Amino acid sequence: MTHITSMLDTYPGDIGGVDQQALAECIAACFECAQTCTACADACLAEEMVAELRRCITTNLDCADVCAATGRVLTRRAETDPAFVRSLVEACRAACAACADECEKHAGMHEHCRVCAEACRRCEAACAALLTDLA
Repeated sequence: MTHITSMLDTYPGDIGGVDQQALAECIAACFECAQTCTACADACLAEEMVAELRRCITTNLDCADVCAATGRVLTRRAETDPAFVRSLVEACRAACAACADECEKHAGMHEHCRVCAEACRRCEAACAALLTDLA
């Protein structure tokens, strides 16, 4: 059991009628993706061909910000606005898809881009799974 699921288990109210496991997996995937995208952007900056990686760096940083915000919002269960949460999870899924697409272009040359693309695809899938539960 993770701390995420432990905190969801101890929540004193209704967590919003969503599947707790899907919620916990999405929160974890969001935070992991944010960290991975930040690390990938930093690794891209250290590459000699940094000019060719500008789009990848920007996409990484945008995705990291969206994932971190999504993870934080999903963590807060009191008085949530379902429409807002749904739109944020949809934006996160789209950001992860775009970042994965960009990183996959460089994955053959840069291992950090391959790892990042995998984290983005995992988060994209976790967001998609959670969206089936959100009203």
